[in-house]
Amino acid sequence: MIEVDEKNNINNYVKQHLTNYINAIIEIIKNNTNVLFDGDISSLVKEPPLSSMDTIKIKLINLSKKEDIILQTEKMEKLILKYRKNLLIKINLIKELRNNPLIEKVEKFDPQREMELITLSNSEMSQISKVVTKELKKKIKESIEEDIVKNIKQIFKSDEEKDKVEGITKAFSKFLKTTYLKQLMDSISIKLMVKDKTLINGVNEQGERYLFTKANSHIFD
Repeated sequence: MIEVDEKNNINNYVKQHLTNYINAIIEIIKNNTNVLFDGDISSLVKEPPLSSMDTIKIKLINLSKKEDIILQTEKMEKLILKYRKNLLIKINLIKELRNNPLIEKVEKFDPQREMELITLSNSEMSQISKVVTKELKKKIKESIEEDIVKNIKQIFKSDEEKDKVEGITKAFSKFLKTTYLKQLMDSISIKLMVKDKTLINGVNEQGERYLFTKANSHIFD
């Protein structure tokens, strides 16, 4: 009876050790995604610390100066701020596109071999990042259209020359949908690649700790 109890206790410890390992990996995934979205990607959308770094405002101001058109600065600030706030909300909702498939894989982990570990491959992360990137691009394009392009004319005074205002609007819209969008997506892609690599390494390191504890704990003897 004592031997049976001891065996049951060991089995319970083994199961608990595995559960702790799985939960630790899930936590690593969530933290990695939070830093990626709340820090890395959001920083690309938020207002830069210096006005000279704000490519959206600089482009709009330069286009207006070229045509000798005066902008209503306060309205411009509100317009761009609204775009940024709304886009940040949309970006936050995309987190689950990255978290869900990764967590689902981890929760299904059922090792059949003594040394088997949870691993994430470059190809797996690449596929997930493609889905995330596609959705991010879609939301950015939506926000550009809904929050800026559709409302851009309200930042000009009503008595300004309509032809010039129309020209500025078209040129600015083209800039947002081409140059700005491309630069933003390129930066996002780099952030994704870095965090994917960090996540892969973090999962591997957690696996090494799991095996080390398993191999060196007297509980499992």
